[in-house]
Amino acid sequence: MPFSPPSGIAFHTADQIPVGELSAILRRITTFLQSLDLAPQPLRLYHDWWQHDGLHFDEGQITFHDLFAMFETPRTLFEATPDDDEVFIGVAPEDGNWYLRFRAEWDADDRSIVGEFAIILPSETAALFRAEVATPSKHVLVEESSESYYKSVKV
Repeated sequence: MPFSPPSGIAFHTADQIPVGELSAILRRITTFLQSLDLAPQPLRLYHDWWQHDGLHFDEGQITFHDLFAMFETPRTLFEATPDDDEVFIGVAPEDGNWYLRFRAEWDADDRSIVGEFAIILPSETAALFRAEVATPSKHVLVEESSESYYKSVKV
């Protein structure tokens, strides 16, 4: 079944953040996502080329354990990211209820590794995410409708 972007509310970084901080917030987000279901369903891994050339590739099934392994350290997060410009890792449950996308890369000066993420959640889950993850974050997260977010990132 082809990927269908979920509707709802998007939360995303306003700017790139240091990879160590990105790794930490992605672990908090993944813990939050895992807590949404009593029996978490399998996840799908994608190479998300929306900002590169508009394409989206299914890379197979993964588990929450696999996802946590991607964020275990800043290095594992950087190594999980495809080398192509503006290509993100995307993850969604098989029911397509939410979508997490992220990437890590060298900054413009090639001095440090930075990254960004976005998560699209159902509207009814947004308040809980805001309270448990977004508000405690030291980084300002932009909150907008998923439709507005998709328009801003899809080529």
